[in-house]
Amino acid sequence: MISFDCTVRINRPPDQVFAVLADFETYLARWARGPIAAVRIEGDGGVGSRYTITARVGPAKVRAPYEVTSYKPPERLGGNGIAGPVRFHEDYTLVQEHAGTVLTQSIQATPRGPLGLVEGVVTAQLRSLIRSDLERLKRLVEARPLQS
Repeated sequence: MISFDCTVRINRPPDQVFAVLADFETYLARWARGPIAAVRIEGDGGVGSRYTITARVGPAKVRAPYEVTSYKPPERLGGNGIAGPVRFHEDYTLVQEHAGTVLTQSIQATPRGPLGLVEGVVTAQLRSLIRSDLERLKRLVEARPLQS
């Protein structure tokens, strides 16, 4: 099993970061590399809500399930998903720091099939992907007007 945390500091308050982070349908494809669309198929966005995430893999489009397992605005968001041969659980924790937010993404992932044999490579690629996704999220949130 792969397990690690990535952290980014965002110059916006937690409620504004959470609003973008938790709105999969509007924002996920804009900050996460891979997904091109997210559609809620059940629930109100909170715990138990289910989504279908569509990603482009080469010339093909692949659909995968995602379920929200924790939802406590503006402090915590978590869920379970599948990305190709990798099953994962992620938790986002948002902590106010001065006028900004420290956002930490904790991930536990289990590669299946042949990927399980090269877990070190998968870990490095996943860590790099998550760091770049969080940086894109930071740029997206900070580009929005500061709300009072």
